Amino acid sequence: MAMQGSLRDMDVATLIQHNCQDRKTAQLEVTQDDKMAALFFKEGNVVYATMDEFEGEAVIYQIISWHEGSFSLELNVEPPDQNITRSWSSLLLEAARQLDESNQELTDLEFSPDEAPSQLHETLTEAMSQSADVQGAAVVGTDGIIYAAILPEQHGLDETLVGAISAAVYGLAKRSVTQLKRGNFKQILIQGQDGYVIVTGLNADTLLVGLTHSSVNLGMAFAEIRDITSHLKTVLSEA
Repeated sequence: MAMQGSLRDMDVATLIQHNCQDRKTAQLEVTQDDKMAALFFKEGNVVYATMDEFEGEAVIYQIISWHEGSFSLELNVEPPDQNITRSWSSLLLEAARQLDESNQELTDLEFSPDEAPSQLHETLTEAMSQSADVQGAAVVGTDGIIYAAILPEQHGLDETLVGAISAAVYGLAKRSVTQLKRGNFKQILIQGQDGYVIVTGLNADTLLVGLTHSSVNLGMAFAEIRDITSHLKTVLSEA
């Protein structure tokens, strides 16, 4: 039985993220007005997509901005073929980049794309040099784009993956606090066997992601995150 829903509640990017992270094999049909796109998932990636005259990646780039309409997800449907080889995270970031270019400006951000990233990186670098408890940090757009990142080298973390996962986690948390009537999103704490992930909002469109080791004093870590957040917010407000 197919799961159905509205794109107002779960947009295209979120649907792709959730199905890929859950490593589902499924068919997703997305409809807006008189257009319908079909996406097929296999082993954690989108492997096939079609819509009218569009095929493959071009379909994703066409529908990524859809926020009105409906979707239908049917599990255990095998893809008819493969016309997409790019990873899901790279696919979404490219879709976001093309969307920004088509709009001719980053209308979803409160700072200049030409000046703010260097300022953010400098501020993040200085703050991290004074941090004893935060091992790595990244400034990420809610669409998954990385604007500055200092990640622990020993873990070999990929910036693109950090951005995509952060956006997915934020999207889920934002919907959860809304549906559970907990007000606006403020902060996320995720505990893993080897450490913690802290995600906090810098403004409506930008996040700070902090990584710590498992034996960290959480009180000290939160204090450092607040300090880093304060400096970054200053940069964003002045840009």
